[in-house]
This record gives sequence, C-alpha cells and structure tokens, in this order.
Amino acid sequence: MGQTIVKNWVHVPGRHCASTALADLMRFYGYGLTEPECFCIGAGLGFWYIEGLNPSRILHFRSRDIEEVFFRNIGVDFTWAETDSRDDIRTALLSSIDGGMPVLLRTDIFYLDYYKSKTHFPGHVVVLWGYDLEDNTAYVSDTERKGLTQCSLDALLEGVLHGNFPEGTHAHFTPVARPDLVLQRKKLLAAGAKENAKSMLSHDAFEGYGVGGMRLASRKIVEWKALDDWRWLARFAYQVMEKRGTGGGGFRKMYAEALEGFLGRKLVSAMRQIAARWTDISAVLKEISEATSPDFGMVADMLFIQAIKEEEFYKDVLDY
Repeated sequence: MGQTIVKNWVHVPGRHCASTALADLMRFYGYGLTEPECFCIGAGLGFWYIEGLNPSRILHFRSRDIEEVFFRNIGVDFTWAETDSRDDIRTALLSSIDGGMPVLLRTDIFYLDYYKSKTHFPGHVVVLWGYDLEDNTAYVSDTERKGLTQCSLDALLEGVLHGNFPEGTHAHFTPVARPDLVLQRKKLLAAGAKENAKSMLSHDAFEGYGVGGMRLASRKIVEWKALDDWRWLARFAYQVMEKRGTGGGGFRKMYAEALEGFLGRKLVSAMRQIAARWTDISAVLKEISEATSPDFGMVADMLFIQAIKEEEFYKDVLDY
C-alpha cells in the first residue's frame, strides 16, 4: 500500500509534548497560536504528589486535562476515544490518516522505540501524521524533535494502549478535525489562567494536587530518606521538574511567557520568580541524587515556601 502521510503536515519543535502538539494542530488548520499560548489556554499548570506508582513517589507539574480544557476553552467539542482494543486503535488511526485528519495521541514513552527508555512515562502526547504498512512504520511529530519521527507502528499502538496518565489504562486518542474559530487571544488566555488558578486552589480534588499537594509534598518528602530507592526518587523528581519537557521550572517558565500577553507586569514577574524557585529546588534534588546519604529537609522547606508563593499568585490572578 505504500506510504500515507497527511498533506501539508506541520511541526515546529517545542518544549512540552501536549502544548507542542496543540500548537502544531492549530498551525496546521491556519490558527497561529504559540506553544505557550496553547499551554495557558489549556490551563496547563499543575502539581501532583503521588505515591504507589513507578517510581514509588512522583512529583508532577502539569494538569491532567490540558487537551480537553484547551478545546473546551476555544469552543470545540473534544472527547478522548477510550478503548482497550489494539485492533480498534489501529483501525481508527489508519482511517483518520486516510481521511487526511491528524490524530492526537497519549502514549507511554517506554514503548516508543525511538526513546529507548527503561522507565514508564505515560501521558506523553504526540501527533500521528502518517503510516506505512509495508514497513510497519508510523510517522509522528514529537516535541523537540525536528520533522516527522519514525516509529514502529506496533510500538506506537502499544504506547497508546498504555499511555493514559496516571493509571496507564484505557487508550486515549482522538482525530482532530478543522475547527471553525474566531480567536480572541486575550479573552482565551484570561479564561485559561483563571481556570488554572481555581484548579490549583481547589480543595475538592485529589489530596496530592495543586497548592494543597505542595504542602503535602513538603511534609512527606522528608520520609524519602528511609526508602530504598531514595536516590532514584530524587533524580526522577529533578528530571520531571526541569528536564522532561517542561521548558524549565516545572512549566512555570513557559507559562510566564504566555502571561505577558494579557497580565500585568507584577504578576508576570511573580510567575517568573516562581519558575526560578522550582529550578532551584530541582538543583537541590539533583545534588541529593548524587550524594552518599540523603537529606530532604531543605527541599521540604522550599516546597513549603513554594506553596505559599503559588497560592498568593493564583489568588491575585482571580482578583485581577
């Protein structure tokens, strides 16, 4: 059958997987939203303190539902297709590409052969633009990688099957059709920022989420020193905070760029300072991961202060 690739596909390398994918899709359909703008409109900031997964303790800095929130805020119906059937996923993906429609995918990088990762990391978003059945190849756009990246089609299907964060079950994918929009940037950015502020201040969500999650993490992280995998926990937290597609400072550095388009200088400066402090925390965690014995006391204090600073910021956004 040969190669089938969506005509005029678009990929501009970015910093975070989901916001890069959303920006690519918007550019493909003629709407020039930048990656930071897509991230903000999707209320992308988050904080999670999670126990019981792999690694055994996780700090995560992005909201879970940036994709759904983004499309909802721009006025487009959006629903993840959910299935546990590999055959159903394969049929849906190929059919969409045959119709000239790119597909937004959640994956686990552990299964994507071009990563060669030994660690599971579900929730990684890519866009499928094409396939070649003769070579068992899929063509995806992925964050900072240039052009289209080739991946085994079977590997991609496995990644999608296990790609839903955090539980890693029920595949999440959706073909994205051309939206019919009249973009009002400042209004969309303000809506996203206020929604983000409300979610980070919410007391009704998962205990380890938002500002409350930061306070929980500040109390719990001192217990990491007694765990056998303390070194890996510190290293992984550093990586997730600063290296694994956040753009620096747990996504806060990129978020500050979007805020420049509609918020006052004082609030933009406050977010930049918050981002810099997350980078400082990540540096301490990196040092701990390289030490002979662990001491998470300083990180606990820094997390406590960070919770105060972020709470102040989100309250100021809601009052702006």
